Amino acid sequence: MEMNGQSDKHRKSREMKKMRDRETHSYADLHSEHGQHKGDVEWRPQVKPSLARFAYLRSATSKLLDTDTFPPGSLVKGKWHQLSTMLVEWSKWLNSNAKFTMDDPTEVPLLVESLLKRIIDEQAAGNSEVRVTTQMYNTILEAWLASLSNTSKHTRQTKGLESELGRNGTMHVAVSERSLDILKRMQMEYESKGDESLKPNFFSFLAVLKMWTKTCAATGIPSSQRTVPFHLGSRKAHQTLQWMEYLARSERNDAAKPTVLTYTMVMDAFAKSGEKDAGTKAEALLRHMEMEGVKSNLFCYNMVINAYTRQGRRGGAVDNAERILHELEEIYEKTADPAMKPDVVSYTSLVTAWANSNRRGFGANRAEEILNRMMKAGCDPNTVTFNAVLKTWCRSAEKSAPGRALNIFKQMKMENKNGNQRVKPDRITYNTLIHIFAKSGKMDAMEHAQTILAQMEIDTDRRLRPNTFSYNTIIEGWSKVRDGDGSFKAYAVLRKLLTAEKDNRGVRSDSFSFNNVIISLSRSRMKSSALRSEELLQYMEKEYASGNTRLQTDIFGYSAAIHAWASSGDNNAGLRAEKLLYQLELRSSSGEHKLTPNSVTYNSCIDCWAKSGQGTFAARKAEQLLERMEIMYKAGNEAVKPTTHTYNSVLLAWAKSNTRCAHSKSLALLNHMWEQYESGDIDLKPDALAYNTVINAISKSDREDKAQKALRILRTMDKLYRAGQNKDARPNEFTYTSVLNSCAFSSGGQRARKKALDTAIFTLEELQESSYGRPNHVTYGMFLKACANLIPIDDEDRRRIIVEPVFLQCCEDGQVGDIVLTQFRMAAPEDLYNKILGDISQTGTRVTVKDLPAEWRCNVKNEKKVRKRTHYRGNFRP
Repeated sequence: MEMNGQSDKHRKSREMKKMRDRETHSYADLHSEHGQHKGDVEWRPQVKPSLARFAYLRSATSKLLDTDTFPPGSLVKGKWHQLSTMLVEWSKWLNSNAKFTMDDPTEVPLLVESLLKRIIDEQAAGNSEVRVTTQMYNTILEAWLASLSNTSKHTRQTKGLESELGRNGTMHVAVSERSLDILKRMQMEYESKGDESLKPNFFSFLAVLKMWTKTCAATGIPSSQRTVPFHLGSRKAHQTLQWMEYLARSERNDAAKPTVLTYTMVMDAFAKSGEKDAGTKAEALLRHMEMEGVKSNLFCYNMVINAYTRQGRRGGAVDNAERILHELEEIYEKTADPAMKPDVVSYTSLVTAWANSNRRGFGANRAEEILNRMMKAGCDPNTVTFNAVLKTWCRSAEKSAPGRALNIFKQMKMENKNGNQRVKPDRITYNTLIHIFAKSGKMDAMEHAQTILAQMEIDTDRRLRPNTFSYNTIIEGWSKVRDGDGSFKAYAVLRKLLTAEKDNRGVRSDSFSFNNVIISLSRSRMKSSALRSEELLQYMEKEYASGNTRLQTDIFGYSAAIHAWASSGDNNAGLRAEKLLYQLELRSSSGEHKLTPNSVTYNSCIDCWAKSGQGTFAARKAEQLLERMEIMYKAGNEAVKPTTHTYNSVLLAWAKSNTRCAHSKSLALLNHMWEQYESGDIDLKPDALAYNTVINAISKSDREDKAQKALRILRTMDKLYRAGQNKDARPNEFTYTSVLNSCAFSSGGQRARKKALDTAIFTLEELQESSYGRPNHVTYGMFLKACANLIPIDDEDRRRIIVEPVFLQCCEDGQVGDIVLTQFRMAAPEDLYNKILGDISQTGTRVTVKDLPAEWRCNVKNEKKVRKRTHYRGNFRP
């Protein structure tokens, strides 16, 4: 008996030692080299998995579970040990870090559960030799825990319906619930039978907590997209911890007593849950743990800071994270305990909190201050720390971001040169630098980004070679440079990406790559941009048809290609755009829903017709597209709802049509917009552009009263704006200039001309005295043109009285441009012209703007915007 007692005592001692080893190993493994929380707890050394071994175990298990071969109660004389041995073998295989070879990650756990059930059935059938132990149940928990790891790997590697269970967390919740039920059954069996061999041990509780933590972090979904399953995981982890406290306090299971590891694991669950108060909950648990007599450590404080960091900008997260770090610093100052000294994880987490805070320049400057603070405290930063500071500048939207980022990069290299081997620029560093330069949208910044990309391409360290993100960021950056060079550069980078892909350099182009180049081309206003856009789409279609699913075309690419035709200035732009639209409609009706046209697509096509120069034909085509959109919207298609932009494009088409009915058509459309807006359709609120376009259409009509009609629209805009009924209808200098244009081109009898002139004088004087803007060179030019056309040529006195003060005011405003000088020559009597221009007009040569005093023309903006027209021939080839 004494020997048996000693044997039991030694056995329990060995089990306790194993549990302590597991706890120590788990705790140590939670810290990674860069101060990140790995999340996976490893309890045993890793060995090379054997697929043959897995196949054997699955086959042998199936044979043992065959009740025809081994009926319940038949495994006597030690034969039942085959079942327990099989459980042990499965445990070894699970802890070898083996990857499941089946698509269903639940197969192994269910096989292991079936083995235990077979043992229990054997015992229930009267086999007195059978013994059910805690380790058998723990093997099941190990299997389910391993299945969650496999689910996460499987989900990251696949896309589609087959991974939906893993992606949305439902699978994780079900597995964790199952494991918790097993744990509760173990505790219930232990309490009811008093059998120590069934008592859940520390590993049992730790495994369940770990599963709930994995549920919170399932598949790496961003916290902003997480929903019920993830929040449920953190709540369940906390409830499990509270149950453990109850079991230990009531002396029902001393192995359930929480330790610093279990508390930290629940804090980790809060951090990974994505809840808006994750940091608050983690901090509350820290305070509770200390009240329970469990001494906190550095890792606990780091977990709380991490929880606040993951809250992003919600609930004062960054301020709370900084408060916790300050508390930690104070503890270290008071105790001088090196174990409580803030480490690189502490400071890096806080820097990341500032990066997530969306406090722009202030956050970026604060992150740099923390970097300097940690170095002053004797804590060496690592690459992750510097990358986090760069991230804050990337999100700062500050003009100084590129320069500040370069300084940080130089500081990184200096740290490495001075002996800090933990600081070395990596691919994330270079990609973040590229991203910062790309976001600026400036030519010189993009040249810097291009240089960095070129350096990455030739680097001998393959880990620093550019990836798809590197190329796509450069492409996106060039697409923001609004000129022909930007689109050409984006196009060239795409070709480099395709070459690197062809050479198997570990990069692959995708729809994002091509769409951004197409968008860039659509903004370039080059004549070749539309053709290139279509060629890129055709290349994508060809690649997708050959099996390259990454190049599947979508509505964004096609809409951008249609917009490229609108910007091309091609006379056939409308026809080419509508051909693309027809293809989209046809394919969408055939089931390709990613190509379903939306309001942006139709608006771009209408823009093409408006800018095509096809006159009445183009205007009618634009209006037909508008009518189709309204019919589809009324039929329930919300995606094609007409907007103010839609109507403005149709108004522009009629204004450019030069047809006699253009003004009446435009006015009817404007009135319809206002009626719909008053009926509650806020998407059809007429804006200043709509009114200005109608005034422009009226100015091109042959009505004698067009000046008065244009002025009435201006009065309507002013009334609606002042009354607060339509703040978008605020008149501007373009509105007044358009009214003056109507006056300048008025015709008819002497009475009609006098009314038009009076309207011009009233309009200019009102603009000069209003808060809506100031006359520019076009405004003055239109007024002088009105004077030249409307005042009889022999009425020189009247011309002097009206023209002289206006031109002098124009000189004082610094708005004398080519149009003003030309119209002044036409409107002013010869003596007035010579009087004002003085010696300049006596030179015998034609007076130009360059001959005038600089102060007369200092505020004139570029009168002619020269478009770069680049002709392109040839097909797109990678």
